[in-house]
Amino acid sequence: MSISLSGNLLKKLDEFVEKRGYSSRSEAIRDAVRDALSEYELSMFERGKVTATITVISRREKSGVDERLMRLRHQHDDIVSGNIHIHLGKDYCLEVFITEGEAEDILNFIGRIRAMRGVQRVKYTMVPLADTSEHWL
Repeated sequence: MSISLSGNLLKKLDEFVEKRGYSSRSEAIRDAVRDALSEYELSMFERGKVTATITVISRREKSGVDERLMRLRHQHDDIVSGNIHIHLGKDYCLEVFITEGEAEDILNFIGRIRAMRGVQRVKYTMVPLADTSEHWL
């Protein structure tokens, strides 16, 4: 197996390997894959109505990420209740999506964002919602 990384990402990986004490790049990548698979496996158990905030960081360039994110957002109006777009310095954009709906639908939305070319990081926080027949205090 082989992977391709940009020079900048490779430099960051090498710094990460050194600072975290990994014996090699391969070990750091194996650990990252384990984490991603663990998150994926945990997500398979998510059921029911949830709310989630999804934070997306992308490079501010001609890749059209902003437009693709907005198209995706509009395709999921049934679960996305709002979003915020912020510029981080000259080089990056941060997008926060606020969602509510079935966990499976929100995880699908997150997966589509992660698969989008040009997206650099995606983090989310998911919170189960009480049954709608219950009253919030």
